[in-house]
Amino acid sequence: MHDLERLFNPRSIAVVGSKQVDNHTWLRTILPFQGPKYNVNVDTTEWESAKELGFPSYKSVSELPGEIDYVIISVPAQVVPLVLKDCIEKGVYAVHLYTAGYGETGTELGSRLEDSLEKMAKDSGIKLVGPNCIGLFNPRIGVGMNLGGYQSSSGRFGFISHSGSQSSGVTRTAWSHGIMASKVISMGNGLILDTPDYLDYFSQDDDTSVIGMYVEGVRNGRKFFSTLKEVCRKKPVVVWKVGETEEAGAVVEGHSTSKATRPEIWDAMLRQCGAIKVDNIESLLETTKLLLHLPNTTGKRLGLLALSGGHSTEMANVFSKAGFQIPQLSEHSYTRILKHWDVVGSTYRNPLEGRTLSNPVNMNNVLDVLNEDDDIDIIVQEINIGQLKDGNIPVFRGHDAGIFCQFKERAKKPYIIVISSFLSQSDPVDIDTVYQQFLAAGIPAGFGFRATAEALNRVITHFEYQNE
Repeated sequence: MHDLERLFNPRSIAVVGSKQVDNHTWLRTILPFQGPKYNVNVDTTEWESAKELGFPSYKSVSELPGEIDYVIISVPAQVVPLVLKDCIEKGVYAVHLYTAGYGETGTELGSRLEDSLEKMAKDSGIKLVGPNCIGLFNPRIGVGMNLGGYQSSSGRFGFISHSGSQSSGVTRTAWSHGIMASKVISMGNGLILDTPDYLDYFSQDDDTSVIGMYVEGVRNGRKFFSTLKEVCRKKPVVVWKVGETEEAGAVVEGHSTSKATRPEIWDAMLRQCGAIKVDNIESLLETTKLLLHLPNTTGKRLGLLALSGGHSTEMANVFSKAGFQIPQLSEHSYTRILKHWDVVGSTYRNPLEGRTLSNPVNMNNVLDVLNEDDDIDIIVQEINIGQLKDGNIPVFRGHDAGIFCQFKERAKKPYIIVISSFLSQSDPVDIDTVYQQFLAAGIPAGFGFRATAEALNRVITHFEYQNE
């Protein structure tokens, strides 16, 4: 069992400092948790409202019955050492310190308090998450619902973040993209448990297939480098790094005490480790989506299906600029295509497009031809989600998503959908319905040519690194 297993899968939890004026946020964040859970507050006027939520109350951690794996602390910074002392004497395994007001303040008092915490934690061996963070989200056991807002055991995306708001924002946005989290950790200042510790845990976590990171900086560069390099041999790691300019670095240091790193050094380190660099949440999610759904492939020859002639030229332009090849098909393939093709007003080279594809026989024939052509490694198809009509939502020349989901069942090659940017006439509910249909069928659906092309290029580069 990994050293952090009891942190990520606690058997018992206590919350210190929850208040009715905040609607008992920290108690509510563990409401679904089925193990022993307690409210700790010296102010007994807070007990009745906690009882209404189902929590027994105690004045101190030392009074709690049984072993306690995880304690969430939300009290003023000056009070934290007293609570932490109680936790250490009780034998608590891990503490999540929501409280801020330490090294990130840049004040003498903040630094002194942080030094005191560090000494207490290191001397005792207690696992300290934070300070200045919102801690753990494990949807499978119902912990940290303020980060993700859902319960599920199906997630495969593990996320590590210096920032609480970014951890919550990424997790919730990922959910809307059909990417469910396995576990998430908001780590704050990373005083005791730092990014290498969490990376090592996720590398051994069976529930996690892809690891994402929002990084402001590192405390121990050598340890981070060696850990990241080792982890990247096992699982893909997608890294979103901020603080890359002098001005941004100053902001980062004031947020989580992280030190800025020169971009060229950071980028070289990521390349050596085999990590995948992204610069924003869209790139993070589009890349993760492909990593979760695509098989290991290094081929860059694309078979493209576009909605129209203009879209086909744009599609070819964007994907070729991203480093992909758009080869002509074999003579045998063209012979098969022309058996079911109305040449007038349609382009059957590569990309393929045109009115003739509105016929289901023609559509299936083209998909099967691309599926069997030896000069094609990956099939990428553009769709545009139309308005609901006769119970169906059209996505390509009158076809609904069903015909493409059925093709996925017989596809021998990676198959990717690109949702066109031209969605002004589409109902958001219809867009989400179609999107979820594709994801349920195991088809990654990206938004826009450029975002998908860049994400696919990152993923292919990752597979090339893995296969060396």
